[in-house]
Amino acid sequence: MKGHKSLFLILFIAKLALAQYDGTENLFLGNVDGKIVKCLVCEHTVNEVKDAQAKVDPKKKAEVKSGRFNPDGTLSGTLIEFRKSEQYLTELFEGDDGICKTMDDYAKAKYKSDGRLVVLKMFVDGGMNPLMSEVDFVQDQDLNKSLKHYCLEVLDEFDEVFLEYFMAPKLVDDVAHQICTERTKLCSEKEVEEEEDLEADSYLLEKEL
Repeated sequence: MKGHKSLFLILFIAKLALAQYDGTENLFLGNVDGKIVKCLVCEHTVNEVKDAQAKVDPKKKAEVKSGRFNPDGTLSGTLIEFRKSEQYLTELFEGDDGICKTMDDYAKAKYKSDGRLVVLKMFVDGGMNPLMSEVDFVQDQDLNKSLKHYCLEVLDEFDEVFLEYFMAPKLVDDVAHQICTERTKLCSEKEVEEEEDLEADSYLLEKEL
């Protein structure tokens, strides 16, 4: 499956690089609002971290030192789930092979029906995302490499917020909303809605021309 997935991604990128929008190809040439993209990337990043954390055996433990000394002179510590440790999460957040590598599986697109911007995961449950037929992919200068950049930027700027939620004994149900809207304000609801309306209106107008 991984070989087929890699081949598809190569062909997809080649299509973005070479194709022209003619009203029939599901490809749209243009730029999108970075504020909306960063919001969407934040939400996807949260979900990818959540999925990665869920795959780690909860029985695997890590020792966290308390800073207090035992009578024998050693530091006392407590055992926590490894997947909730700062060590695991920090390694997951950082570097080219960290969680942001998953952004290579996403692409910017707009729904054909209303021009709404989406950052779409191209493969779900081992197959191509069925929503791919409902969108026009957006070709911009960086060929979607900015998605990984945005991911790294979000985690670098708000790593403490991510750690707070993912190190908690129980993960809240609406963690993506809590992090991306309530805490970081990357998805400030009013601003994002206004930007989405402007993007959609511009997109639909260009399709009519």
